[in-house]
Amino acid sequence: MPKVLISSIGTGGKNNAYNSADYEIDKILYKDKKFIAHVLCEHLKIDKLFLVGTVHSIWEAVFDDFGGDSELWYKIIESKENNTLKEYLPKINEQIDKKLNTKGSKCFVIDYGIDEGELWSNFDKFLEISDLIDENDGVYLDITHSFRSLSLMSFVMSEFISNTKDSPLDIKGVFYGMFEYGGENNGITPIVNLSMFFELIKYSKAIKNLKNYGNGHDLIELFENKSEYAEIKDSYKNFAYALSVADINKIKSSIKILNTKNKFFENSNDHILQLISKELKEFFKIFATATTSELQFKLTQWYVKNKNYAMAYLTLVEAAISLACESSAQDELDKDIRDRVKKAILSKHEDPKKKKISKTLATINSIRKNIAHSIKKEDENTISSKESIEKIKEYIVILKDIKNHRF
Repeated sequence: MPKVLISSIGTGGKNNAYNSADYEIDKILYKDKKFIAHVLCEHLKIDKLFLVGTVHSIWEAVFDDFGGDSELWYKIIESKENNTLKEYLPKINEQIDKKLNTKGSKCFVIDYGIDEGELWSNFDKFLEISDLIDENDGVYLDITHSFRSLSLMSFVMSEFISNTKDSPLDIKGVFYGMFEYGGENNGITPIVNLSMFFELIKYSKAIKNLKNYGNGHDLIELFENKSEYAEIKDSYKNFAYALSVADINKIKSSIKILNTKNKFFENSNDHILQLISKELKEFFKIFATATTSELQFKLTQWYVKNKNYAMAYLTLVEAAISLACESSAQDELDKDIRDRVKKAILSKHEDPKKKKISKTLATINSIRKNIAHSIKKEDENTISSKESIEKIKEYIVILKDIKNHRF
């Protein structure tokens, strides 16, 4: 997998230079280095470096640090003063490629970000960088020398690209060199990997997608990458797959298994899993019920809450039939019995309450058929989509009254 590092440089302070530091990463010491980007390129075996900075950033120091000659070094300094820096960026690109023994590195001049226009300009520069990143590239971010809004911009852009492009960025690491800590650490500047924050965001999105949309596949993918999750992974997979297709029997059986493994979440050494454990356990409890009809009604209400009205209607019809079977002590899992009970509910009734239930089931069954087949005649007298959404909670209440009647 090719490795890409996105880094930034500043002006170097009052002396227009960076102080050298002894950087440490993964217990390996890199002595007397000016640029953490250079350290990361060496340590991570980076294939392409994308470097961003303003027109007044110390580009000449980058050129020098990556082995450039002194004559061109002076010209880069002059170009910053006479506003011709962009003419020399290709030379800096070539020098970085030469040092890395590869091709494709590139430098970008950005604005200071002092107003919305400049922020959007910088945003476009990051989009330009993203277009140079291939699907299979592993991406590393260095925010050590980021200034003003740039650290936040790197973070937001990574999320924006991951959420909008077909091939999201594969963020492998986010690094910060703690130069200010060197004085308390025997002069050694630790390089800290902050990628846990990106991982937290991934898990929070996965939990949201599970709770709001019934999409458990994002969490499955995250579990797949954690070997220590083997104990829970298969059980969770069965639940997520069953939930995505509203397979009632498999939901019931997988929930029973997951409930017996609740301690796995509580006792995990993984801090992220500890953080999401409460959310997961509370979500599992929604579907931990005694009867088939209870589960189907809960599933219907959950679909309504999350505005998945198509699945809500598909499940509501089955919930009503299951409840009618259970209320008359008949096997709700037997297809022939379910068909017979459904016909009984839809037949003519003198009792006003039964008549109301029958009419309601006929209505939601019609809506269910329209959802399933998505075809109806122009002049066909059917309930409107707006009314279907507005009345579904009312229909649920009416059909729950089945438990007080025998059909």
